[in-house]
Amino acid sequence: MTDRTKFINYLSPAKLNLGLRVIGRRTDGYHLLNTIFCLIDLFDQIEIQIIDKPQISLIEHNQAWSYTTDLGYKAAKLLQQVTNCQFGANIRIKKTIPSGAGLGGGSSNAATVLLALNHLWQLNLPQDKLIELGRTLGADVPFFIYGQNAFASGIGDVFSPITLKDEFFVLVKPEFHIPTKSIFSAIEHFSEAFDESTASKELLDNPRNDLQDVAIKLYPQLKNIIDELTRFGKPIMTGSGSAIFLRFCNIKTANKVAQEIGKSYNTYLVKNLSKSPVFTKSL
Repeated sequence: MTDRTKFINYLSPAKLNLGLRVIGRRTDGYHLLNTIFCLIDLFDQIEIQIIDKPQISLIEHNQAWSYTTDLGYKAAKLLQQVTNCQFGANIRIKKTIPSGAGLGGGSSNAATVLLALNHLWQLNLPQDKLIELGRTLGADVPFFIYGQNAFASGIGDVFSPITLKDEFFVLVKPEFHIPTKSIFSAIEHFSEAFDESTASKELLDNPRNDLQDVAIKLYPQLKNIIDELTRFGKPIMTGSGSAIFLRFCNIKTANKVAQEIGKSYNTYLVKNLSKSPVFTKSL
């Protein structure tokens, strides 16, 4: 068992949807997707200390939401309840990933906590069981448990691994948040599903996000930002927004664009990852 006096540090990565098509809706309200999930090197930090009593504490919680609604806290409580684990944990989450941006910060935190505590508590649950638990917390949680770039179908929880070339992304985070529920509830039309054999290539060669036009209708100010960014490339919204990204093969070009855009907007320069850093902890 890990030294109980120590906090163990984990990096909890963000994601981009390099392309996203909404192809239908299930009877339970969840939407069916084809998407490319891409991990990026924008991280929250999660520090975990295990304790000998079955108590979960989210310490130094400085967010606008209650600690009991935090997905990281919910993940720890769920894992403890499902396994009847008699250990507990003190958890500290240092946020860097913007919320309400479509970058999956909360989902990543939940997945990181599940993976870390499964190891620290020596539960040895297999990945498919953790993914099953993750589905109950949020649609993006399974991807972060899967932990590598993927073409995803279903509700975004059925994965095929893909290899992506190294790229750099300039992220723009508008000052307003976009609630995921408001976007999905406003969808009026569905795209056709791709043939599985060509799905990844189609999304990468013709990147677009079906949720982008929906978001623009609800948040017209988003269009102004996208129009302004078109002089640097093709802006694409990630997930249900509000963050928008531009893709570059060259770090110098990306850095120059980031500096220019950063004069007007909250801007991040990031690179894609091949695997979640959570798995470098020998889970």
